[in-house]
Amino acid sequence: MIAVERQLLLAAAPSVVWAIVGDVTRIDWVPVITHCTLQGDVRTMTMTGVGEVQERILRRDPATMQLEYGLINNPRVTVHHARLQVRPHAAGCELVWITQIEPDALEPLIAAGMDASLTALRALVAGTQTL
Repeated sequence: MIAVERQLLLAAAPSVVWAIVGDVTRIDWVPVITHCTLQGDVRTMTMTGVGEVQERILRRDPATMQLEYGLINNPRVTVHHARLQVRPHAAGCELVWITQIEPDALEPLIAAGMDASLTALRALVAGTQTL
């Protein structure tokens, strides 16, 4: 199992960033997702180049601005567990995103998706509100 970790400093209030990443059906910051629905704690998404995938929302805590989710119903992926947290920072806020994945061969795909999402998030936040 391998862990992919990304950190991003943003010149925005933590609440602004949490309003985006903490909304489990909001997809405008994740370029590879073209459609998303939520039924109970299961999020079903259509992903470019992948097709339909499902994730279980394991934890969503607005008080600590933490989100945890994991891929389900995919026999090709042994482990997929991700967690995001938005933390206050002197510059505004910091987003910490860690995804554990197995098989390890999926690391480049996961890393590329996380990087593209963080680039889109930075642009989205810049156009929304800054400190």
